[in-house]
Amino acid sequence: MNGIEVKRLDWTMLSTIFLLITMSVAFVFSARFKSADLYGDTWEKQLMFALLGMGVYAALVWFDYKVIATLSWWIYAGAIILLLAVFLFPANNGAQRWIPLPGFTLQPSELGKIAVAIKLGAYLSAPDRDADEWKTFFVCAAIAGLPFVLIAVEPDLSTSLTLAPITLAIMLYAGVKRKLLLIGLAVVVLAGVTACLWIKYEQPTQEQLDNGYVPDKSEFLPRMPILQDYQKDRIRVFVRDGHDVADAGWNKLQSQIAVGSGGLHGKGYLHGTQNILGFLPSAVAQSDFIFCVISEETGFIGSAFILTLYAVLLGRCMRVSLRSRDEFGRLMALGIGVMLFCHVFVNIAMTIGVLPITGLPLPLMSYGGSFMVSTLIALGLVQSVYQRRKIRN
Repeated sequence: MNGIEVKRLDWTMLSTIFLLITMSVAFVFSARFKSADLYGDTWEKQLMFALLGMGVYAALVWFDYKVIATLSWWIYAGAIILLLAVFLFPANNGAQRWIPLPGFTLQPSELGKIAVAIKLGAYLSAPDRDADEWKTFFVCAAIAGLPFVLIAVEPDLSTSLTLAPITLAIMLYAGVKRKLLLIGLAVVVLAGVTACLWIKYEQPTQEQLDNGYVPDKSEFLPRMPILQDYQKDRIRVFVRDGHDVADAGWNKLQSQIAVGSGGLHGKGYLHGTQNILGFLPSAVAQSDFIFCVISEETGFIGSAFILTLYAVLLGRCMRVSLRSRDEFGRLMALGIGVMLFCHVFVNIAMTIGVLPITGLPLPLMSYGGSFMVSTLIALGLVQSVYQRRKIRN
């Protein structure tokens, strides 16, 4: 049944969302404080994106999520069409990830992740679905595999990889070939470790040699043909201390300095030197590295507060999954919660050097219209499930 019952809303989740958005606008302004003349007032755009997203959020809370299950194939098909449409537009910085619209640039991969969570939840929650059948396993793999390939060839490998834990969590919970999934997970982890080690000891390119790079004796393995050079550089920076700190490793070095220099209390709002002086590039400070800006200006206390907000938000998503009235709502909320966790964990881990640098933004904090709106779409679906939850006696 459509409608919004104020008393049945998850006000803890809603309050957390408002706090994160408020801090996002404030620190996006800080990240552009000295470069507003070059890039414009991005904080105003971020506020506009947030207001637009909250409008969609409210509409989805009003809308009965159970109807979405009946529309899941249409939603999934629409996401695939948008993912294919990006290849009709010119590349931007060597990638075809966006669809230019009047006053807005759409990134379909963000909507694709939500569509996969919806479709998997709808497919596996069907009353006649047998989780032990091989057909169920392969259909689920195909549902996640098609957008995975389309996003990966844009190329946007980091975003495509988030589909793996979303799919794994939903399939494991639904009981789809759990033994096979765990074996597959082990194989993927082993392959990832092997790839990192291969890249660490890989021979340099001819271009690197021509530019004066002196290879180490340990760099003896032939070139890996799978990943592109910029992707390998990100991994190489992670597995080799001090590798190319003036170029590929610059962002990693400056982000670690920014986080560490904040100390306990931080340097104060609008007083972060790594950000203000441009050591942390302004092109990424407001988006992928917004956590560095926050950590430098608010210190450990501010960073811990942000992490607490995310813990509350993710905890509420898991609570919604447990309290759902039906299996579709439970699986969809679980998938969305895992998606948000991946973004939070990977983004913060990369800024402190625990994981390689990737392009995953921080939910409700990083600058970007598509990501802000899509995140609020996902949370609106979760709130819709919660509003129609089972009431415990």
